[in-house]
Amino acid sequence: MVAILIVPFLTKAQEGDDKLIKELTSNLTSETRSERMVEIGKRFLGKPYLGHTLESTTEKLICRLDGFDCYTYVETLLALTHISEYENPTLADFREMMQRLRYRYGEVDGYSSRIHYFFDWTKHAEDMGLVEDLTPELGTKKPLNINFMSTHRQYYSAFKTNNTVLGQIKVMEADLADYDFYEIKPENLDQVKGEIKTGDIIAFTSNIKGLDVNHEGIAYWQNGELRFMHASSELEKVVIADETIKNYINRISKHAGLMVVRVL
Repeated sequence: MVAILIVPFLTKAQEGDDKLIKELTSNLTSETRSERMVEIGKRFLGKPYLGHTLESTTEKLICRLDGFDCYTYVETLLALTHISEYENPTLADFREMMQRLRYRYGEVDGYSSRIHYFFDWTKHAEDMGLVEDLTPELGTKKPLNINFMSTHRQYYSAFKTNNTVLGQIKVMEADLADYDFYEIKPENLDQVKGEIKTGDIIAFTSNIKGLDVNHEGIAYWQNGELRFMHASSELEKVVIADETIKNYINRISKHAGLMVVRVL
């Protein structure tokens, strides 16, 4: 198992990191966690899109605040939102929360201990009492066999040739088959969008066989339109989308619909 090393003294660099965490989590005026997520999320607008930042030869906790992909952006905001309630949040607090969110049972123990599918991540976060998946209430059931990773091992260096890790991934995917998958179809979005609040985590479900979602972000109501904040690979930075969620789904053919997850 790989553990987080917390040294008993602060270097100047660590002091600077603690100061940054304090700045990101201070002077928040919103009452709910969802709204505070948006406040913190806006502090990263313009930060670059950085893909594949979690991959390394040996699995370890990697936390970056200088850029994000869609997954690490949402995950980072949720972690910062929770530690903003601490009296004096530090980098160590942030890393601890990120590890709890990213790894099964909060333990770094190889590639398969990391939670790779958004649907799995949602179940994990629900078990911790951090979020509630609203999609079953707002959407419809979708038959889905989540197995994209195991059926496309050529894309994943961690188990391209490692059958042990491949087997672990297959077990994880089989576990997900115990749960029903729901999505909000774009043609039904107008009927339920009033139930979606600014600060809800949203994920765009996939038309790709074996895959749960393609992309994720934070719901954001602006001038009466339901938009979203996200780390955009298309625009190569963190932005508030200049189009509605519905338009975004319809514009990108690989998107099938929407999941909505509320921060508790």
